[in-house]
Amino acid sequence: MNSVFTNLCLLEILTHSTVAILINKMHIHHRGHTKNVMNRSQIELIIQIAETGSFTKAGEHVHMTQPAVSRTVASVEAQLGTKLIKRDKKNGLFFTEVGEQVLVILRKIMSEFHKVDELVAAERGLEIGTVHVGVYRTAYTRFLPKIIRTMEEQYPGLEIKLWEGTIDQIKKWLRTECVDVGIITSTDQEFDTIALAVDQLIVLLPENHPLAVQQTVSILDLKEQSILMGKDGVEKHIYSLFEEHDLIPKVRFEMEQLETGISMVQEGLGVTITTKQSVGTLPDQVVMRELTPKTFRNIQLAVRNKKDTSKATDAFIQTALMLFHPNIPET
Repeated sequence: MNSVFTNLCLLEILTHSTVAILINKMHIHHRGHTKNVMNRSQIELIIQIAETGSFTKAGEHVHMTQPAVSRTVASVEAQLGTKLIKRDKKNGLFFTEVGEQVLVILRKIMSEFHKVDELVAAERGLEIGTVHVGVYRTAYTRFLPKIIRTMEEQYPGLEIKLWEGTIDQIKKWLRTECVDVGIITSTDQEFDTIALAVDQLIVLLPENHPLAVQQTVSILDLKEQSILMGKDGVEKHIYSLFEEHDLIPKVRFEMEQLETGISMVQEGLGVTITTKQSVGTLPDQVVMRELTPKTFRNIQLAVRNKKDTSKATDAFIQTALMLFHPNIPET
């Protein structure tokens, strides 16, 4: 605790030159000079502007009026000597290239502030904190409800903020410190990952499809079929499976949402390959068949660095593992 307040973090940020920033009682030491730099509320405001895309909404979050937000941003930009945020009619509000780089640093600083809050609360026997979680659509419905309910019961002082997007978006959010932990569908060397669960690939067919009489459907069975390709991360596994058999899938349509694919299957427009845990109750006209060879998608929890996670993030990870510890079936 002694060094936490006096030396929060040493970071580097690229602007026109490399500037060493030492956050020490919220001052910058640069070439023998000391400048006042953003306080915590200003840092939180800049982050909220990035997350909400609005001065007004960001101000509501930190209890500031829109004019006060504008003055604060102008003051911060004057202190730093560079423009962080621009607005125009075509693009609306957006961060400059330097602003995006500064934003990554500010998120790291805010993360350190949260760790201090957690340490102080822990001394008083309290559990507080916030964990930002990046999830793709299936994980949102499959894992998050149970995790959130359990955490609310066990850690009432912890707050969970959810970011829903594609796997690629989640990885970007991890890189840029937008989220503390992400649920992704493959091991990635860029991050520290923890196995959460496995999910088996299956085929959805119209009930009157010739392949529906089979108990299983192989990749070879699908070589001449019209494929309705989802874009939720499963497509990479599908293309790999076809490639292993020297085949190219005949993709008729691509869609973002599985529900769209199921509706198309129901209308006899093709077949779709997805995962077992992605599927809820199917319409009467749609049947599910196991794909052969058996193929499984690994679902992972990903963090930037396991050694540097907050107590709130650790609590989320441990809760998720407790509820959905992997039980990998034999292939």
